[in-house]
Amino acid sequence: MSKTASKALWPRDPSKSLKFRMCIPTRQAFASPPLGPKLGSLGINAPKFCKEFNERTKHFKEGYPMSIDLYIYEDRSHKWEMHYPITSHFIKLAAGINKGGSHQGHEWVGAINMKQVYHIAKTKIENDVRLKHMPMKQMCMLIMDQCDGMGVAVVKH
Repeated sequence: MSKTASKALWPRDPSKSLKFRMCIPTRQAFASPPLGPKLGSLGINAPKFCKEFNERTKHFKEGYPMSIDLYIYEDRSHKWEMHYPITSHFIKLAAGINKGGSHQGHEWVGAINMKQVYHIAKTKIENDVRLKHMPMKQMCMLIMDQCDGMGVAVVKH
């Protein structure tokens, strides 16, 4: 990539940054592909990032998919924020499935009850800073919509 094209990628204001969202399994960040080359191309020391990520996620069960917001500044410094595991992971755990349905609305691969939906919503609201001010009813509706898209039926009991 030419220097001109590289400069065009970065914001002109030094206080602004590029934002990347990634999903990395807990305690399984390694500097090998696909994560290592992606971080390296952004100018981030991949082994150091992986070591720090694995250290910060050691209290979670191994393999939980964590949402990461990575901010990279023009001077190549960076910071990252870790968010609680993604909702689809909790839905799959509650339904006892490994994968959602491939035909939305036509294929049902599992079921969860309203108590499980409430528990997932409560967990997300309590632990994810981005969702702190969302009403419980709205969060439950979002989770039920996501269940429908994954082929997981929501039952009353």
